[in-house]
Amino acid sequence: MFKWIREYYMDLTGFLVLAGFLYLILSGIDALETSQWLDSAALSSPPAWLQNSSTLFLSIFIEGIPFILIGVIISSLIHVYVREDTVWRLIPKSPWVSIPFATFMGLVLPVCECGIVPVARRLIQKGFPAYIAFTFLLAAPIINPITIASTYFAFAGDWKMVFSRLLLAVGIAAVMGILYYFFFNGDPDVTTHCEHPDRDCNHSHHLHHTGQRHTGDKLIHAMHHSIFEFMDMGKYFVAGASIAAAFQAFVGLSTIREFAENEWLVILAMMAIAFGLSLCSSADAFVAASFRSAMSTPPILAFLVYGPMMDLKNLFMMYGSFRKRVVLFHFAATTLLTLASIGLFISLVL
Repeated sequence: MFKWIREYYMDLTGFLVLAGFLYLILSGIDALETSQWLDSAALSSPPAWLQNSSTLFLSIFIEGIPFILIGVIISSLIHVYVREDTVWRLIPKSPWVSIPFATFMGLVLPVCECGIVPVARRLIQKGFPAYIAFTFLLAAPIINPITIASTYFAFAGDWKMVFSRLLLAVGIAAVMGILYYFFFNGDPDVTTHCEHPDRDCNHSHHLHHTGQRHTGDKLIHAMHHSIFEFMDMGKYFVAGASIAAAFQAFVGLSTIREFAENEWLVILAMMAIAFGLSLCSSADAFVAASFRSAMSTPPILAFLVYGPMMDLKNLFMMYGSFRKRVVLFHFAATTLLTLASIGLFISLVL
């Protein structure tokens, strides 16, 4: 136990610091107003845009961080206690049945974005077709209970936004699965070579069940896995919330509305922002919801659908796990299908 604490004390320290920060916020303590040493310093009041940015950031942060925490705990417990092989062997052999089946597997195996690429690679290494693995890779971050719940709460119970996000994700993932079936079915060179085929090349913290024999060991591993994932996804969420809040406060909603008049330009911009921020799908809805008063539904949907399917963080992970031509195909096809699905949404719904 002490050896484990010494090995992971940095993760534990970061978790405790973040927990203390959350406690201060949730308990209603306003350090900027109650701290005596700040009062004695006679500091001038910060500019209005900074105050607005801080308020917006805290609102996004407080609403979104619980869903990240819940998501990583559930994901870690499933990762440790549920044997994935047993679940995946239930998939039918027919691709026309297995692709829809894999699309909804995230409902029973909600995998965090940090671990979705290694899971897809491991499925292919175990002999599952590439079209099943990549369908799951695209769909699971969106079509899972945590993401559905966070989208519902972020948009104040707007089921139209929830179902729109789910339907677009289902459509894109299913079409991508069909494309992988036609272009990469039976291709033995989808993945890169790994010196240790029993492990993930770029995600060693995702351990297999065989190494965890005792309940206590599994619980300790689940706790460490939760801490690691929480800190990893939390930093992206904090960065994304900060950028979104500062951008809206500094640029101003009126300027954003003028820019949003060119709908396709703002759709591309929101997709680029989602790609660069690499937010966790458990909480990205709260960042997207902060733009509701400045732009229409299609750009927000583009952000919500494209980000979990294709972001910078996972693109780098894919380059370490799959062949270059597979990654390029995945990036190009996912981007084009997202644009096509948003266009279809505009023509049919709006």
